[in-house]
Amino acid sequence: MKLSIAEGFYLIALDDEEGRILAAAEKTVVPGVISACILELYLLKKIKLDGGNISVIDTIGTGNGILDNVLKKLQTGPSLIDQIKSLSGKFKDIQEDLNALLAQRGILKKEETKLLWIPLSDRMDNANYAFEQEIRNNLKAIVFKSAKPSPAFTVLYSLIDDCNILSEVFKDKDELIDAEKVGKEVVDRSGVEPELANALRELKTYFG
Repeated sequence: MKLSIAEGFYLIALDDEEGRILAAAEKTVVPGVISACILELYLLKKIKLDGGNISVIDTIGTGNGILDNVLKKLQTGPSLIDQIKSLSGKFKDIQEDLNALLAQRGILKKEETKLLWIPLSDRMDNANYAFEQEIRNNLKAIVFKSAKPSPAFTVLYSLIDDCNILSEVFKDKDELIDAEKVGKEVVDRSGVEPELANALRELKTYFG
């Protein structure tokens, strides 16, 4: 993914027409973003997941401001779920941070009172919507082409399913039924490491 997992999750949770968070994700977007950050830090080998608990093993920044802010607040010892709950309270403005980061990259722009997509351009420095379209295409390939998801896309797909926003990607009713079936098996199908698989199963229970 060219974007972080949290950025990809946030773009899917954002209504392209209204420029605001989808109603289905209003209560889950912040813990969803925090979860995405923590699991990406795991993939970057900044933390370990051991029996549901987090151990911080590398505090050197990633260069991504959102990820680095979460990394600074993580503690060794408390469980994944406890830290998501705690950080969700501490990062209530994380949506604004994501808006600023994505606007800086030319992916979002502020127009009057809404966040809107800049129209897709052939210029590489303004290839904004292409980032989200690539994410959507990969998610659809997992469902319709039985593509094996990477660890990052396993996390993203699972979180989108947990937060009940698969319908934003799979708008057709029959397609959504297929996508929801995949959501139930994507963790097992992906073959990710047991620690990550267990964390994603925990999150399904937490969000459910």
